[in-house]
Amino acid sequence: MPLLANDTSGALTRKRVETWASKVEKTTVVAATDAATVMSATTLAGAGHIVYTMTPTAARTLTTPTGAELGAAFTDEAAGTSFEFTVVNVAAATYAITVTAGATGITLVGAAANFAVAAATSATYLVVFTSTTAASIYRK
Repeated sequence: MPLLANDTSGALTRKRVETWASKVEKTTVVAATDAATVMSATTLAGAGHIVYTMTPTAARTLTTPTGAELGAAFTDEAAGTSFEFTVVNVAAATYAITVTAGATGITLVGAAANFAVAAATSATYLVVFTSTTAASIYRK
């Protein structure tokens, strides 16, 4: 998440730095329902780190927003900037949560197994913008 000048003079203002710092220091925990879930671009853009938790009773998917939705929500993003989110699978055993790409503008980089979060584990993902309407996601 970048700290970019966004006023007409191109200078950073004290308020801009304050807003950026408060976002970077914020963590939001989202308790996803036991169902296929689509992440909210607004939620992902609203904090420095987002944690999705779920206790699946069957194999579930957690789908990212589209690249365009992320670009609209992250108004200061440019190619090369990034953010992270974490998925915590609270199930004691058996069922995985699989992170899937939104319809367009999202590329999952690496083996498909990198995007399945086994029961009783967690995974953190790095989302790197490749343009204002596209991003690549890597498992850390």
